[in-house]
Amino acid sequence: MNLQLVWDNLVAYSMQIGLLVGLAAFIPAALRLRLPASRLAYWHVLLAACLLLPAVRPWKQAVLTLTAYVPTAIAAPVLPQPAPAPTLTPVEIALILLGVGMIARLGWLATGFWRLARLRRHSRPLVPVSSWSVEADIRVSDAISSPVTFGLLRPAVLLPANFPDLDAPVQDAILCHEILHVRRRDWLFTLAEELVRSVFWFHPAIWWLLGEIGLAREQVVDREVVELTRSREEYLDALLAIAGAKPRLDLAPAPLFLRKRHLKQRVLSIMKEVRMSKTRSISSLAAGLGILALACWFVTATFPLAAAPQVVADGRGVTVDTGGAVMHRTSVVYPEAARARRVQGVVTVEATVDSSGNVVETHVLNGPMELRRAAQQSVLNWHFAADTSMNTRMVKVSFELPAESAAPAAAAPAAAAPAAAEGVSRAANEDKIKALQSQIGGKALSVPFSPAVLEGSRVSQIYIGGLSEQSRSDLMSRLTVHVGDTLAADTMEKVRAEVRAFDEHLIVGTGKGQNGEVSLMIQMPGSESFSMSTAVPALPPAADGTKRINIGGNVQQAKLISQPKPAYPPLAKQAHIQGVVHLSALIGKEGNVINLAVISGHPLLIPSALDAVQQWVYHTTLLNGEPVEVVTQIDVNYTLSDGPPIQQ
Repeated sequence: MNLQLVWDNLVAYSMQIGLLVGLAAFIPAALRLRLPASRLAYWHVLLAACLLLPAVRPWKQAVLTLTAYVPTAIAAPVLPQPAPAPTLTPVEIALILLGVGMIARLGWLATGFWRLARLRRHSRPLVPVSSWSVEADIRVSDAISSPVTFGLLRPAVLLPANFPDLDAPVQDAILCHEILHVRRRDWLFTLAEELVRSVFWFHPAIWWLLGEIGLAREQVVDREVVELTRSREEYLDALLAIAGAKPRLDLAPAPLFLRKRHLKQRVLSIMKEVRMSKTRSISSLAAGLGILALACWFVTATFPLAAAPQVVADGRGVTVDTGGAVMHRTSVVYPEAARARRVQGVVTVEATVDSSGNVVETHVLNGPMELRRAAQQSVLNWHFAADTSMNTRMVKVSFELPAESAAPAAAAPAAAAPAAAEGVSRAANEDKIKALQSQIGGKALSVPFSPAVLEGSRVSQIYIGGLSEQSRSDLMSRLTVHVGDTLAADTMEKVRAEVRAFDEHLIVGTGKGQNGEVSLMIQMPGSESFSMSTAVPALPPAADGTKRINIGGNVQQAKLISQPKPAYPPLAKQAHIQGVVHLSALIGKEGNVINLAVISGHPLLIPSALDAVQQWVYHTTLLNGEPVEVVTQIDVNYTLSDGPPIQQ
């Protein structure tokens, strides 16, 4: 988890709320929303808008380019250094303080619940019994100075000890006020508002807004009490009588009859007798909500939230100018043939996109012929941010030969390849097939099972790789299948259609475990944000602390030293079966393939692909001069032609 990104988004979100509340605070006065009911509805909508601001517009996502650099020289060993003592960064300290404050506020809320229950147990029934008792349990408590109403299934009204000494009209006005709270279910709203206050305890705009909501709610009830009792003076006497009592502890999770800071506004509201026609009230409220919607769009554009950036590893010497905001893109590899012939330059590609940002057509405008195909094929798989104002993007890909590539690559790595390859296990085809058959029962193999095989299976897990957290949540909300569901015959077709509608570049795969459960895997091919820990559980984590990095398949392909071609299985050729086997590979620090997991592919093609790819050898990948393991994707394409299967 990127704590800096969390902090930046929290600051931006807080600024959004502050700016929105600051702009919206003047709307009721400007539109003359005088009726308390209209003001209460407006403040409730404003609070909901503050909570929903992160969903108003898509979060911006940067695309970070990581240029892969694989030197041929052997780096000198680095002496181990003692690990520094762990220290907390200012961002971590700030987040911890915010979390502690929220927990403390929730603890205060829990204490309020306990206190309400204790007051109810130690209170006594009101004598004589009031006619209002049919709607709530009315009791008297010596520990409070103002009436309190709480409870949903068994609502209770607690009255102060001096309540029996008040005049009968004043008593009736107070009880009418509290029973109206019971009828309106105001306690539920109060609880929700207190939870919001606990989460945003640090935000003064939220505190101000919740105060306005509480005032408007009490003014609404005041107005209804006056209309029911027809005794304005007696009700004002009741307010003044409660205001004159000695103040005690303010109970947070229940609406009080009177808060001293609201006394003046409530008295003025009762005395003014504001009247508005229903048409004018509705039109003013609608206008206010329209302005509020525009304000939401404005504040989210002023302080946008950011999703986790997508990391793309372009080839060494490749620089990309995307020509616009990109949701995700594949890496661009420097063709080895062009590198060997010392071809460099800039390729300009014109990309035509549809309304959702998918690239539907590309045209190469200029650039060296040897470099055009690599740039054009990559751009075809890009997904730009949706922008209705333009349907074309100008992409510039710069291919520049670094200084160390001036001389031909040394032949030493190639000479060492056979020796390295001899260390790779070469099991017989029969043993490989048996091993595959045992893997099919577990999660190490993920193949597109037929609907008949999947029908009736339970979905145990859903993995989504290569997308930001926001995009992953959006896709999960669109899927009709969830963890725990039982698959029908047409479930997978529906899932594939839903995934294609969300993003046509995504790949859908399935894996069936020994207990008959199915794992559903959705992946963005070639994306560096694809996480092995969340998408393909077949590759185990490094137990010795070895560093691992993700590198796109196109970039890793350029590092191959030895690449035995897969043989086309005779049974698959006789059955005219062709397609692509998608493998997830773990490449060791020496360049050998030390683990493979199948993402998807036909069962007859998988043994051949695994047998060949397991023998491949790559250049060692260095990160800050230190060899690291590499997680990558390998696609082996089987086509019915004279040539052997090829890696895409």
